[in-house]
Amino acid sequence: FFYLLDSKNFSSNLKARMSGLLPARVSQEAFDEVVKENMEDFEMGPGEAVEDAIKQFKSQGVTLDNLDLSVPTDEARAERADFLECTARLDSCVQSDGTVSLPSCPVPASSIVSSLKTITDLCSPTSANGSVYRSLLVTNAAIYTLMNLLGVSPPGEDADAVLIATVKALRVLTKESLELKDSFVAFERVNTLLSSRLSSATITGALLALVKVSCKNAENNKGYFMKSGGAKSIMKAIDAHPSDPVVLGEACFCVNTLCKFDDFRKEMSSAHENAKEFNLLGIVPALLKVTDLSISTSHTKLAVAAMNATRVLAVNDEIVQSIVACGLLSRTQVQMSAHLHDSMLCGAALGVFRNVSGNDEIKSALCTDGSLQVMLEAMRKHTASSTVAEHGCGTIAAMALRKPENVEHIFNCDGAAALLLSMRHHPTVVPVQRQGCLAVRNLIARNQDKKEALTELGVEKVLKDAGRYQGAVDEAYAALRDLGFEASVTKFDADTGQVVKTQMFGDTKANFNKSTVASNEIGRKIDENARPANECVKY
Repeated sequence: FFYLLDSKNFSSNLKARMSGLLPARVSQEAFDEVVKENMEDFEMGPGEAVEDAIKQFKSQGVTLDNLDLSVPTDEARAERADFLECTARLDSCVQSDGTVSLPSCPVPASSIVSSLKTITDLCSPTSANGSVYRSLLVTNAAIYTLMNLLGVSPPGEDADAVLIATVKALRVLTKESLELKDSFVAFERVNTLLSSRLSSATITGALLALVKVSCKNAENNKGYFMKSGGAKSIMKAIDAHPSDPVVLGEACFCVNTLCKFDDFRKEMSSAHENAKEFNLLGIVPALLKVTDLSISTSHTKLAVAAMNATRVLAVNDEIVQSIVACGLLSRTQVQMSAHLHDSMLCGAALGVFRNVSGNDEIKSALCTDGSLQVMLEAMRKHTASSTVAEHGCGTIAAMALRKPENVEHIFNCDGAAALLLSMRHHPTVVPVQRQGCLAVRNLIARNQDKKEALTELGVEKVLKDAGRYQGAVDEAYAALRDLGFEASVTKFDADTGQVVKTQMFGDTKANFNKSTVASNEIGRKIDENARPANECVKY
């Protein structure tokens, strides 16, 4: 029943299991049977029986992270049997070619919906054994049955009910399990549904929510979705439902997810290219309409979604210029001023300010049009928000970079004090500390006269506290050095926690090894080391 799925991705996953790249597993039933055997045949107590079973399987290289390792009870067995019965019922509805036709199903649509609800509830994070049931969907391949149910036919109320229940189940599963998320390969089917069911706001919103969840922290999934026409599907959804806050919000969330690098298992990301593709399709004017709707309806959550999408799109100067030219940046400024009490909205607005500040003209304009003052007021008002702190510090760092006149504006608005206030309120949040250190460096790089003012604000201690974290140590060290403070790098033993070495900057003379040695015998050495080709190549 893999007809509707991406056979290439499923094939690579299967090959990985066969070659041992993925861990070996056993079913819950097999584990429980070994425990039962230990208790009945070897007269072990419940605890000893479980411990022995765990030892047996681990000695064979089997991972047990997908199992309930407690002593099996009648209640647990009954619940598991109900779960397996539901998956078997759903599997019986899938034809040999992978299609699902309700008239041909051995059970009614209501039974399918009920089974999907049971699976969703048992796999949810609130379920005591949710992780066990989610892993079971991988081991018995039931996740592929769920993906085939996305193709349920013929269209009608029953099919819509099954489809919505299926999408909800997949959304819960892919959100809670990275393995299930990596197994999700039905993006072509999702894009087909986004086109064929476009008239239904409920189904469109649910499908976009599934895309958002299944692509978050999953670079491969982002690639599959975009290559199957995902960007066009999202744009069509926005055009088809211009006044539906749910659809528009989910569409914005999708753009934010697809244009952001968040899968750190991968070295490369398609986020930049995805942003450019959305720009070519006209996403900026579309976001302007979404923002206008949020303003007219005072829908702050929709405004936040639009701002977050705008922020990740600002990847090059062309897009930044279009954001400014169409009025999207000015709308962001208006929204922030009107909702200064909303920390979430302020954080989203500051994220936009931060990313567009890569343009020298725009960041200078933000320093003089009142945006800087509103930003600093938000930083002082929402000291508990790490998002406001990070984007605020990052924006100050960008504004101050190579712009001495902007630094003057920042100090005139007491921006340095707001910067250090944010760093003090989030001493363990590394992104805040790193951006704060960068901001300090940029503030004094071309404005040496500001060192005394920063010193009076207590910048030395703040920077030294920031230097305790690996993600901010280099920036803190450089800022201390630029300010003229004594700075050192202390190395600790990872096991004992004891100081291994403290080195002052500039104390140790660099020791360069020679990489070349003068010689007139290079020709002779080449001849001596040369070998016939047939000695170098072995068949």
